[in-house]
Amino acid sequence: MFKAFQLSLLLSLITNLSFSQEVKVRGYFDVDTVKLGEPLKFYLTATYPQTYQVLFPDSTYSFAPFEFQNKRYFQTKTTSGVSYDSVIYTLATYEIDKIQVLALPVFQLQKKDSLTYLTEADTVFFKELVGTLPDSLAINQLPLKTNTAYNPVSWLLNYPFLLIIGAILLLIVIACWILFGKRIRKYFTLKKLVRSHESFLSRFDEAIEKLKAGFSPEVAESSITIWKKYMEELSSRPYTKFTTREIREQESSELGQPLRSVDRMIYGRLAPETFDSFDQLKEFTKNQFNQKVEEVKHG
Repeated sequence: MFKAFQLSLLLSLITNLSFSQEVKVRGYFDVDTVKLGEPLKFYLTATYPQTYQVLFPDSTYSFAPFEFQNKRYFQTKTTSGVSYDSVIYTLATYEIDKIQVLALPVFQLQKKDSLTYLTEADTVFFKELVGTLPDSLAINQLPLKTNTAYNPVSWLLNYPFLLIIGAILLLIVIACWILFGKRIRKYFTLKKLVRSHESFLSRFDEAIEKLKAGFSPEVAESSITIWKKYMEELSSRPYTKFTTREIREQESSELGQPLRSVDRMIYGRLAPETFDSFDQLKEFTKNQFNQKVEEVKHG
């Protein structure tokens, strides 16, 4: 009887050891139906002896007819020598088969090869968004939805094209400046000269008319100041700092008489019989302006 008990105990240990060495895998979807391109999850679990080395499929594995998107792996749990692993795969399908099936393997690594444990296949049903249409159907009877609302579209700037256009325009500008730069500079210089001369004539004539209407040394002084500032701008010489004598000696002797006449008006406070001295200054300025214009044109 004792031997029978020992034999029974030995058989029980062998049975338990055999059971503990099994690798159990399970896989299933979290939904029963799926739409085109809609993410769905596939749960894969494995229970195995702690001494085993088990691997789950990664992103390089073919999940056909599904496409892999990502996975979430949970840390291994071990209790009484038995380990438990689980992974959640996020997949999507772009096939339109009404029934789509998936079974995934779990690999047990050994020294020379590996054992593969395959889950039972789980099924999902493809949910069609558009029903099957008959072969012949009038266009006005098609089950189409009309939407005439404006849908804004993001504006994309074509940077390469913009850079090419910018480079072309820059080359054109450089070429034009090389070919016509001198003419362009002359044009704007002459335009500035004419505008400045016309402004001087307007202000100078206005001051002389005011002086003729009622003599005043102050008005005479402001008139000669207008003339000196313009001559300084035109000739790039410090007319406003020159005395009458310095202007006569360094610039032109013909300016001596009209400038002395203006000095008598200002410092002697004597009203002249005529204002011809200002006309002489104005005429001298016109000649200087014409000479400057010719210099620019032929420079």
